Amino acid sequence: MKQPIYDGTNEDECEYYDNVIMELPTYEQYIKDMSLADQIKFYFDVDIDNYLGDPWEILAECAVDPHWLKEFKVNFKEYLQEREYIR
Repeated sequence: MKQPIYDGTNEDECEYYDNVIMELPTYEQYIKDMSLADQIKFYFDVDIDNYLGDPWEILAECAVDPHWLKEFKVNFKEYLQEREYIR
């Protein structure tokens, strides 16, 4: 869990930060209703209707690399934690 930068001057702010972090869902809770396609769109921030490239290029890598899905899940979890969507 990320630790707040706390200089000791505002205890309320630190306590608020801790409470907000504890209310965040876990990775499993956050993705339980997300399809793999939704996870990929979210991770790559791809709006299919407005995407100028070929979204299948993103998925083509999956067909070539047998470890892609495992690596994607690790990267996606880190992405969500860094942006504080999950704890």
